[in-house]
Amino acid sequence: MLLTTTMTDVNGQSLEQWTYWGDAAMTKGEYYGASRFYAGALQVEPGRMSLQWKQAEASRLSNQYILAAELYEKVHRKDMGRTYKNALRWLGEMQLCTGAYDDAERTWLKVLEKEKDQSSPNAIRARQAIIGCAIAKDPMRTTDNLELEHLPGPVNTYDSEFGARIGPDSTLYFTSLRGELNEDGEVIDTVDYHARIFVARPNASGWSEPKAIVASTHPGELANTTWTVGGKWVLFTYCPPDERCRIHAGFHSGDDLMGAGPQSGLGDEMSTQPMIVEHAGGQRLYFVSDRAGGSGGMDIWQADLREGEALNVAPVGAPVNSPGNEQGPWFDHSTGKLWFASDWHPGHGGYDIFHADLRSDGSFGDPVNAGRPINSPANDLYPCIDEERGEGWLTSNRVGSYAAKGETCCNDLYRLNWKKPIPGITKDTAVVIPLQGPTTGPLEDILSGTPLKLYFHNDEPEPRSWATSTGQSYRTTYRKYEALWPEYFAQQSDPTAIRSFFEREVAKGLEDLQRLEKALLPLLQQGEHVTLEVRGHASPLAKNVYNKNLSMRRIGSLRSDLRTAMNGAFVPFMDSTAAEGGVLRLKELPFGEDESASGVSDDLNDLKNSVYSASAARERRIEVERILFTTPERNVDVDLGLLQQSVEKVHPFPILNTNPTPLNILGSRSECDCTFMRVPEGPVPPGGSADTEIIFTGRAQPGPLFRRIIVITDGVPERIILNIRGTVVE
Repeated sequence: MLLTTTMTDVNGQSLEQWTYWGDAAMTKGEYYGASRFYAGALQVEPGRMSLQWKQAEASRLSNQYILAAELYEKVHRKDMGRTYKNALRWLGEMQLCTGAYDDAERTWLKVLEKEKDQSSPNAIRARQAIIGCAIAKDPMRTTDNLELEHLPGPVNTYDSEFGARIGPDSTLYFTSLRGELNEDGEVIDTVDYHARIFVARPNASGWSEPKAIVASTHPGELANTTWTVGGKWVLFTYCPPDERCRIHAGFHSGDDLMGAGPQSGLGDEMSTQPMIVEHAGGQRLYFVSDRAGGSGGMDIWQADLREGEALNVAPVGAPVNSPGNEQGPWFDHSTGKLWFASDWHPGHGGYDIFHADLRSDGSFGDPVNAGRPINSPANDLYPCIDEERGEGWLTSNRVGSYAAKGETCCNDLYRLNWKKPIPGITKDTAVVIPLQGPTTGPLEDILSGTPLKLYFHNDEPEPRSWATSTGQSYRTTYRKYEALWPEYFAQQSDPTAIRSFFEREVAKGLEDLQRLEKALLPLLQQGEHVTLEVRGHASPLAKNVYNKNLSMRRIGSLRSDLRTAMNGAFVPFMDSTAAEGGVLRLKELPFGEDESASGVSDDLNDLKNSVYSASAARERRIEVERILFTTPERNVDVDLGLLQQSVEKVHPFPILNTNPTPLNILGSRSECDCTFMRVPEGPVPPGGSADTEIIFTGRAQPGPLFRRIIVITDGVPERIILNIRGTVVE
């Protein structure tokens, strides 16, 4: 709920009076007014640190990021954390919100260095923020085919608009806090100044004048509309005066919300920001609450809706929910993604928008930052995304929004449009790849010029183990690795090289993996057989035998990752049970004896260079070197000619290996005892041939002969079907 303060001309007031007014405004939540009162007090006594702290807090809470950063820095330089222990932390947050990422990174490294308990909330947040700085500075995090449109007036105003949704009637619904302002930017009539739900329609000149929807029996704040499947009922947030906000349900009649009452099953706790989606033949409600059982501040919760009752109410849990705040849930049914905003996960500043895949067990995967231009240094909230249609909405107070009280004071609505279909959406999408030919489309972008590289922390996964497999997914190992990046920075007198490595190579590897997964799925659904050829590398701290096992574990983490990615979509293809016939395989390439780069330290007593240096970290990787796309089998006709009954005949049949890697013939099977294949032992080198032989045993009746021999390989193709023909005579 937003409040305001009426401020009169009070020249000559005392320090105590200015401070009293500021404290009173803070108590009411009138943060912008409080910042002006504290500014008046500081004019009387400019150097008082307690007033600088109060104005910094008021400025932060009213989104005056630049002013807040200046004040927090002044306080920290004077106090050095003795009294105002969070001044440095809030300085880092404000530097993020102004886009000063180099300054923010230095500040957060100081926060991390000062924290004695590296598991404390401040230390964890510092590590998240440092990663956020890397994300914000990464040019690869921008979606070039995405257009962001700032809606014009009369939809957006110099007040605050948020929570855009398209209703069942294809009309734009949103919430706005509107009122007439005086010359000082203050609301003239505060009695009628509260959040309302508005409706607007596109017309020839842009947009119609928004019209407010009322709930005649609900005086107070109204916001956040959503509809049940079919559009019969509308759910919204109702905040009575001086009471907690709760989700209400009613039906929309004209300009009124009729028959509205608290949503049954959610209890008396605070609930807000509802969103309903069809789920497992029923309806699933996502909403936001700070009730007990969550992970931190505001968390995302879910419930099943049955006959108007919310059942099985539970938080979505980690890794979506965090010790911070998550808001604005939106589930995109076409992709199985939960979109939401968070002020905790690594981002560009303030709230960032993220998405997480729904897994087959009902949990959600790791949050993925949506990147630019969806996110900005300021607050980005209320995602409403339809990837299949290539459009969406969000709310932001970024620079460029209408603002009467500072350039980032107020939220506006923004519309998203993709210039072309989003990679990964299978509808109307086809990627054609010739047999053993070069990759095209998204896959060509991923692998052009260099293998896909995935990096690991030292001896991960399963450290100090001789195991050759692991149950950990690559994303799990990556998340652990991310948490250690500040430790890497601290080990270097100049962290530029290792920071660049993490930003440009490690983070890019995970991003490329996600792009690869999205590009592969449509091909598998078309029945394609895909083989990922993966080679492991390791730094030279351990012997080659150990490193070979470690590389196998790392390749295993990629295999585990694929089984959990995209809501388990790859499992039937990896298990060869997909109805479409597609198959996904991982082929482990030899580790080799000398895969570690020369010049990398192998000194256990020199961890700075053997573990924490960029050169050593670069060696701890696996590479997807090649992607093979094949039909599952190849048919070959073999004419044995004239065959004598009861007389054996040997027919030489060389198999040429055109693959760039060794080929193993795993075996063969025949339809009868009249023919079989003799296969030499050992792999067939690239460019070499296997001198196989087709044997006619003589055990066949006179007349035409037609039999098949199926040859199984570990390369391309996987199966060779030999169609054996001949004529048997007595």
